[in-house]
Amino acid sequence: MDILNLLTRLLLWLGIGYFLWWILRKFIPAVFLTWFGGAIILALIAAAFLFPEDNTIGVFWQFLAFPLTPLGGVITLLALALGNGVPKANGRMVLVALLILIFSSMPLVARALVNQSENAVQLAYLSQRRLCSDICPAIDEVPVDRAVSIVVVGENADAYRLTNAINSRIDTDNPLDPVLVARLNSAANVYSRISLARPYVTVTAGPRFGTAEEREPLRQAIRQQLVSRGVPSESIRVEATGTDIRATTVDQRNFLTEQQLYTPPARSGPFDRSRANRDANRVVLMAPALTMRRAALAFENEGIQVVAAPTELYSTPALESRDTLARLADLVPNVNALVLTSRYWSELLSSIYYYLRGWLPPFTMQWDQVVETL
Repeated sequence: MDILNLLTRLLLWLGIGYFLWWILRKFIPAVFLTWFGGAIILALIAAAFLFPEDNTIGVFWQFLAFPLTPLGGVITLLALALGNGVPKANGRMVLVALLILIFSSMPLVARALVNQSENAVQLAYLSQRRLCSDICPAIDEVPVDRAVSIVVVGENADAYRLTNAINSRIDTDNPLDPVLVARLNSAANVYSRISLARPYVTVTAGPRFGTAEEREPLRQAIRQQLVSRGVPSESIRVEATGTDIRATTVDQRNFLTEQQLYTPPARSGPFDRSRANRDANRVVLMAPALTMRRAALAFENEGIQVVAAPTELYSTPALESRDTLARLADLVPNVNALVLTSRYWSELLSSIYYYLRGWLPPFTMQWDQVVETL
């Protein structure tokens, strides 16, 4: 199985290498023999894998990965099509770009992709019930009494983003984004269910920019939101790792080790649920449902046993019960569907990146086989 896993990674690397070679040949004229420019691009790509914590490398990687996104692919194809001027535009490339834009902006396509991804949450729920029916308590009583920490994954409080094209706030007294506020409220609700275990609450949405004095108001706002919902102040940690799952995983492992709460689960195989696993300390992981699969497996890969509590479900249940007009409306492209498709595609690319780096278990291990769910 290790050989199969290694071959899979190798094929992915070869595929990425071929794609990059094709891009370089398109953008770098062979007449000028711009080996230096190509070497710089390849060096940046290598650095993105060797030094993923470096923010500068991360920014360059976003530019390099831009053509792989739906919107980036459309813009890249249109730019290539117009390379010889508007009168001599490449019609095939324009057609492909148009098709990508139409399909990625259709609510029908966006819902299908999101439903496929988020349905894994329900499948994991049923799988968990089957795999440990002789060990775990009732389905709504997953052993969260062993939860020593709650990790809330969120965008940094000072991150630039547009919510529905207009930056909104719940009220003038709260500087936090509504999405983050909702996630913090969900974390407080989970804490109330397992408050007897006195778990720590780590929020990764701490601000990144400005001086310590400038960042403090946002950090305090995050704390106050949790405290107002019943979470003790001394149990709250606000970190600035944001949506960087890898950095959050390493931080949590180090923190639990310092607190002498890190107990790697004893597991001889992906389906082994021994009694030692039942008694292992757990981390309740709260992240968007689209991100949960990668996040949960990344934690489990580091030996941190996870109870998944997905947030922000975008899937639409009971689609078959919708009337004909509503179904026809799903064929009309709109910007919200494009955003949703882009999020799904971005998460897929991130999962491939994590797999290539060895931060995820072998592809034969599914998250619903190793992660418990609330």
